[in-house]
Amino acid sequence: MYTIAALYQFTRFPDPAAIKPALLDLCVAQDVRGSLLLANEGINGTIAGPRAGIDAVLAHIKTLPG
Repeated sequence: MYTIAALYQFTRFPDPAAIKPALLDLCVAQDVRGSLLLANEGINGTIAGPRAGIDAVLAHIKTLPG
């Protein structure tokens, strides 16, 4: 069974490209797939995967500055 999470958060990311590698590695490791758009204005996306994987990715996102 998969869990789907749709999310967005307007916040300031001074360097979105610096956030991408760790977030991508976590998604791959947790078998989470989908789209996450990172921009200076924040994050937007829809992801799907096992519940534990979604929880891990969302927990990581919550630790990001902003």
